[in-house]
Parts: sequence; C-alpha cells; structure tokens
Amino acid sequence: MAVVRPAITVAAKFTAPLIPNQNPSLMGIESRSDAHHSQLMPSSLIQSDATRSDMGRANAKAALLPTSLNAPDLPLLDVNFCGECLPLDQTDVVDRWKHVFTLFRSHATDLGGLRQRAEAFFPVIDPILEKYDIPDDFRYVPLAESALRPKAVSRAGAAGYWQLMPGTARALGLRVSGRTDERFNVHKATDAACRYLRKLYDQLGSWSLVAAAYNAGPGLMKNQLKRQEHRDYYRMNLPRETRYYLYRVLLYKEVMSRPNDYSSFLTPAPQTAYRFQPAMMPHLG
Repeated sequence: MAVVRPAITVAAKFTAPLIPNQNPSLMGIESRSDAHHSQLMPSSLIQSDATRSDMGRANAKAALLPTSLNAPDLPLLDVNFCGECLPLDQTDVVDRWKHVFTLFRSHATDLGGLRQRAEAFFPVIDPILEKYDIPDDFRYVPLAESALRPKAVSRAGAAGYWQLMPGTARALGLRVSGRTDERFNVHKATDAACRYLRKLYDQLGSWSLVAAAYNAGPGLMKNQLKRQEHRDYYRMNLPRETRYYLYRVLLYKEVMSRPNDYSSFLTPAPQTAYRFQPAMMPHLG
C-alpha cells in the first residue's frame, strides 16, 4: 500500500508544457539514439537511431494555458524502480515528475484501451522477464516505447513493442526482411530485448542506469560514470530526453498499477478552465 509523503503534495503548473509528441498513443514513441547497442554488438550491424522517430519532433500547434490557479494536486507517493526509490526530497526530481504527469494528463482517457492491451501483453512477457531475471518493472518499458501498439513503426524504422531498429534486431538474432520481421513477434522480440537488458546490467550494475542506457546508450552512461563520483541516475548530467526517460517508465507503472491514487489529478479539467494560444513548442528530447 502506498504511503503518501506528508506535506509534499504539490499543484501541477500548466506553463506551456514541452510536449514530446502529438501521437495519441500516450506519449509512446520518442526519438532516441541507438548507440546504446554499440557496446554489445558489431559496429557493422548498428544503425543510427538519432532520427528514429519524427513523430516526437513535430511542433505543437497550440499551447494549453491556464486561466485558473485551481490546478489539481499531484500526490507524491512512495515510488520506486526495481527497488530504487524516486528521491522526491530533491526539487528537480519533483519538477520532472510533475512535468511528465502534466503531459500525460490530456491522454488519461486512453488508459482503458492501454489497460486492455496490457492485460493481454503482460502474461506473455512476464515469464520471459523472469527467465532472464529482469525485474518486473521493465514490463512498463514497452508502454513508454510503443504504448503496446503491436505494429508501431517510427519513420526512422524502429518497430514493434520494444521499438528495435533493423540492425539492432538482427544483431540480437531476429530476422528482419521484406517477408519476415520478428520485431513484431512479441515472444522473440521480448526475448531479444531481455538478453540485451541483462547484458546492460552486467555492465552497469544498476537497473535505473540500465533503463537510461536503453535510451541513451551504454557508451554515454559509462562516460558519465567516469566523469562523476556517483552512480545516481537522478543526479547525472544526461541528455534531456534521457533525463526524463525513467520518469516516463515510472509514470506508466504508477497509472497502471494504482490508478485510483492519481484519479483526482488525471480527471480532465473542465474545458472552460483553459484557453488555447498558438505557440511553437520544442520537443522534449
């Protein structure tokens, strides 16, 4: 049972949010560098993922601005990723947590459909996660990557639940051709992703760093570890998208596992409380 941290419930601020994409799939797909595979696979098989998704790069057409200060409160509960607690005693961590929830709020009505897909998806992948001794919290990574859309494909060519690039998938032993694309096979793609996650953990020794490396690459994470005296994901100087990546995974964990705890915040505000103003807003990543 979650314990509410006393005296730290905060009001979300709707101040021209940076929207990562306009895809209706719950902020599901963002561009990220596929260099994260380069430490484990032959360089000739690695494809750049720097432009893997243009969906997240489109400028927003309008900014949602508040006309009232009565924004709902976001409860700050005890949250952890694979046993590593979200340090809500740090102001910047709270700000990022509020930010991802604020962005998600307009997509909360899609939770019913996502939950239905998850009910079919989790029983398939959970035994594979267990086979490779991957913590259960990684079941939420595909939600952040593809919103569990089985045929999700980015313009850069990343595909499937785990959004693997063609070269990466082949290096992991999957067949990717005009006739056969095993990135869309949930069993095989999940097995490949879990083998990769296990190798990352063997290198980094922290599941939060593994999630960050899945987004930014093990090379970048290792360089950060060399330059810094700590191994704390939440304090690292990382690319903007990677700084938010684990928060997004945790958001899906929270809204899927205990939605009632966030229902007051996720309930859509009355339309009359907001006005639209044209704006050009940058991508989160």
